Amino acid sequence: MARALEIREFSYTYPGARIPAIRDTSCFLDGGECVCVTGPSGCGKTTLLLAVQGLLRGGLANGTISLKKNGSRLDAGMVFQNADTQILCTTVEDEVAFGPENLNFLSGETKKKVLDALLAVGLTGFEKRNVEQLSAGEKHRLTMASVLSMEPRLLLLDEPTSQLDADGKKKLLEILKRLKEQGNSLLITDHNYDFFRQIADRFIFMRRGHILNGVHEEDIPASPAKMTASVVDAPVAIAVSNLYLSGTNGTNVFNGVNLRINRGELILLFGQNGAGKSTLLKCIAGLISAGSGTVQVIGIGTPRPDKLLGKMGFLFQNPQRQIFEDTVYEEVAFSLKRMRLSKDEIRNRVVETLTLCDVSDLSERPPLTLSFGEQHRVALASVIAPGPEVLLLDEPFAGLDLAQRYRILHILSELRQQCGTTVLIASHDLLPDPRWADRTLNLEGGKIGTL
Repeated sequence: MARALEIREFSYTYPGARIPAIRDTSCFLDGGECVCVTGPSGCGKTTLLLAVQGLLRGGLANGTISLKKNGSRLDAGMVFQNADTQILCTTVEDEVAFGPENLNFLSGETKKKVLDALLAVGLTGFEKRNVEQLSAGEKHRLTMASVLSMEPRLLLLDEPTSQLDADGKKKLLEILKRLKEQGNSLLITDHNYDFFRQIADRFIFMRRGHILNGVHEEDIPASPAKMTASVVDAPVAIAVSNLYLSGTNGTNVFNGVNLRINRGELILLFGQNGAGKSTLLKCIAGLISAGSGTVQVIGIGTPRPDKLLGKMGFLFQNPQRQIFEDTVYEEVAFSLKRMRLSKDEIRNRVVETLTLCDVSDLSERPPLTLSFGEQHRVALASVIAPGPEVLLLDEPFAGLDLAQRYRILHILSELRQQCGTTVLIASHDLLPDPRWADRTLNLEGGKIGTL
């Protein structure tokens, strides 16, 4: 079968970087084949896909990348790990039609391609829906539809499972099976290669920009340390009482949410995509107001970000929504400067936090040039640096391999032990080590229960 993609001795170094992100990489993909590229965060997986798609600008590139031509259709289409960076239009229908219209498809043909693409990803009936009303999993399927509507023969998917709950992953696998049966070629990057064993013809393992032979399991660190002191009788850190909130479409997001978390507790808030986990964290942080009910954080009623400066840290699900400085160092120093700390104190805290989050070697890099997983660790460092009493983490494991997920749990355990920090993690995945959490709560149907 003809080759859909061939990469020969390709290397790439980002502008300003000293070390290549990809080094002397060679691989191929046959027509109709599914290949899964796996490896630890920052190993070069995303850069490889960007190179195939032709999206790398500037920097130093060597070697060749050859794609099979697809006539007037798209040669290759890429689905990004972060759906928000790819969505341009207001409604689902306009978003999926954007590509075909720009490829000069006829009006009737564009309409058919939109309907076919939405059917393929299970979003039929969502045509007039505002994209901001979609859950993370629905947004991911929307970006797939927007690419499929342009009929690429090669589909590139970057960490497609990272934002999906169990049901979303099941739907994704069904979609990819159908696409492969239809003769599409699939090049997928993901940490969780076991998930793709049902459809992958081959696996490629990357580490530090190189392609290695075979698949190598990452060493899993020891279980995170637990603080032995009891937090049952500790003062209350977060108190949510009888919280009600309606969504933009009129449906109830919360139906009387009640939550009490003591200082120093480690809590996992579990829930499927769209359950309202992110919304609840934003209510606690004072970023949005509920329709009724009360929220209290470390004794502060009606919390607002200005009241909680230095006392509470919030890690967003999408790190690109909270990183904006020119370098990683300046990103982590930003909140410390707002707290009017001395230059020496700022420097000491930044260095200590960068080391804790294992991003010291990235201190002079622009944050937006990093991989999604690296951006997540930088964003985590920026919210840890002020030494908050309460830490809210929204899907903190997205884009991180298993070893780094354990590393995050270690970091959070150390914060609890050293500073008595209260940690609330919201995730659609259970923890890699369930022993880490003092309690696991479940948000479902607008209420919180124990899982």
